[in-house]
Amino acid sequence: MKLSRLSHALLPAALFASVASGQSVDWAEFSQDNSRLMAANDLGVNDNEEKDYAFADFDQDGYIDLVSVRKQPFTSQGRRVNVLFMNEGGTLVDRSMQYASATDVPGDDGFLTPTNDRDVAVGDLNGDGWLDFVTATTLTPNASKELSHPRAYMNLGEVNGVWQGFVYESARIPSWGTYPNMCGIAIGDVTGDGFPEIYFSHYEQAADVDLNDRLLINDGTGFFTDESAARMTTSMRNSAFGTAAEIADMNADGVNDIVTASGLGTTAGGFTRTSVAYNNPNNEGFFNILQEPYSGAPYHINVGDLNADGRLDIIVSDDGSDRYILNQGNDGIGRVIWGPAQTFGTDDGFGSNNYITDIDGDGFDEAVICDVDVDISGCNRRLHVFHNRGTVSGSNVVLREERSGSNFGALGLPQLSGVHDVAIFDIDNDGDKDMVVGRCNGTLVYMNQRDLVGVDYCGSAVANSTGAPAEMLVEGSPVAAENDLTLRCVDLPTGTFGFFLVSLTQGAINQPSGSQGVLCISGAIGRYVAPGQILNSGPGGEFTLPIDTTAIPQPTTNVAAMVGETYNFTTWFRDSVLGIATSNFSNAVAVTFR
Repeated sequence: MKLSRLSHALLPAALFASVASGQSVDWAEFSQDNSRLMAANDLGVNDNEEKDYAFADFDQDGYIDLVSVRKQPFTSQGRRVNVLFMNEGGTLVDRSMQYASATDVPGDDGFLTPTNDRDVAVGDLNGDGWLDFVTATTLTPNASKELSHPRAYMNLGEVNGVWQGFVYESARIPSWGTYPNMCGIAIGDVTGDGFPEIYFSHYEQAADVDLNDRLLINDGTGFFTDESAARMTTSMRNSAFGTAAEIADMNADGVNDIVTASGLGTTAGGFTRTSVAYNNPNNEGFFNILQEPYSGAPYHINVGDLNADGRLDIIVSDDGSDRYILNQGNDGIGRVIWGPAQTFGTDDGFGSNNYITDIDGDGFDEAVICDVDVDISGCNRRLHVFHNRGTVSGSNVVLREERSGSNFGALGLPQLSGVHDVAIFDIDNDGDKDMVVGRCNGTLVYMNQRDLVGVDYCGSAVANSTGAPAEMLVEGSPVAAENDLTLRCVDLPTGTFGFFLVSLTQGAINQPSGSQGVLCISGAIGRYVAPGQILNSGPGGEFTLPIDTTAIPQPTTNVAAMVGETYNFTTWFRDSVLGIATSNFSNAVAVTFR
């Protein structure tokens, strides 16, 4: 049974096949639909400012919302207002005035106050179950704290069932004087108490303050103290031109590490590197090993599992050739053994924001690299989308760039040029990933046309540590003979592991074996735990697995799906609540084969 999509006009687009895990999996099919972005022209489709995105379901209505932080492009002090796009039934609507203008600072107007924000990240800072966000404000010397420092926007949650929006609260972030100059930001729990910390990438300008990177520790209520020097060495935090950071468990020892990029410095002793500061599992929250897997001239980094082996890899936007570096396990003291820094094969110069995410739902993450350098002017390069055509989990990756009309549907070469940032998420709630493309001369929206199959049942899952319930999705075809089905689970905790479950029998078993959730299947339960099927959610917080419908696991054997049979799929995953290890489940989807 196909689920319906919101109807809208489609531009010509092509559907492409790739091979993954022995199955034919459709490459993404996009169509441009700018009607899904509603804002004043200079804030929406004709926005020509520098943009950086973050997205999440802020009001918990089941649709993912979008934050756009803006500034005058390149190395400049020109401040701009930001935009909060709330997703209203598949349309992104500017609701900054209604939901993001509250503040505790006299004279400030939240998102309506022009700031020089260069990055934004999302997390539940105070543990109330509602997602907040923090912006990294840069290039604003000798100004008041609210203009020169990072800004924390706290989610006010609901009052009598009505969502209240955000309030900017200045006291959440400590003061560093008149010129903190933060460029990148990462949010994640490094102390293991269930509350996220904040890491800022700092870059220095000649004759200005050199703070180096900063680690802020959460007191459990969403107020932060700077404990950088107590928890990390100076070498770990040293950054001549820090532009990006990620918090993730790189060596799979159960504690989150910090990955950073520092580009070319402008002062004496400036250096370039991509580094990993390893969290000490025997003294969680304190970092004891520094590793530099790449030098070059990195301007942005991202982490994710490119070859589906359960280990987190790194991609690097470099002034020269962009690179990817595969994680090959650990050495004797717990550091990752990195493979060689490999080029993608095509490049056209400087890059910026980059992402590892599964666009086509085949279980192998794509690499996406934006092209507008944060400091060097120029909008004539292009967004690179490297389609991951991996064949066997754990093998090397096979990456092909999807470019102009014949390779990327409606996303032709002109639309791929001059991209500051791209937000890749499900806009219309149909289970596949769409794109908001923030360019030098406007913003474009591209909708992915893949369909979901199956029927949700058992209600929403119990919320996990992200504050949201994990959601089970099934994509492809319910025709048994086509053998084209992909299981997905989204809204998972980042960097966790788990696997899919299947049964012919539905159920609703509350907290089995001490789990936090509800197991929505019963009877003879099969587990997808063969090699390559135990999954890591990575920084994107999702699992994806193409399955063989001729070999559906049962307790003692594999069986083929038969016409008329209904199989029920759900997800089990590890989680933690206030630092205590537990597990949880997603909802479930029933697929009737025909």
